[in-house]
Amino acid sequence: MTDRTGMIFPLVIYLAFIMGIAFWGNARSRKKTDTAGFMEEYFIGSRSMGGFVLAMAVITTYISASSFVGGPGVAYKVGLGWILLSMIQVPTAFLTLGVLGKRFAL
Repeated sequence: MTDRTGMIFPLVIYLAFIMGIAFWGNARSRKKTDTAGFMEEYFIGSRSMGGFVLAMAVITTYISASSFVGGPGVAYKVGLGWILLSMIQVPTAFLTLGVLGKRFAL
């Protein structure tokens, strides 16, 4: 085996295993009749969550993406002053949710 084959073979085996689990789970979930109701309850919380929960979800999503994807690189290149600039994104998200929330019944 070459080095490339030695790296690709375990990856292919892993992907085949994961796809097998996905197909098995899909076949098992089709047997249940209340799948649509569960999906609506799970993903939108039956539209019963308040504004505080929605605000915390937006903030944690931003913090997670910023801290893992772009934050360290920007802090290294520009310095920590960029945090003040990025803080405007939270009020902007609230205003956007205020406008679009009525339209999408959030």
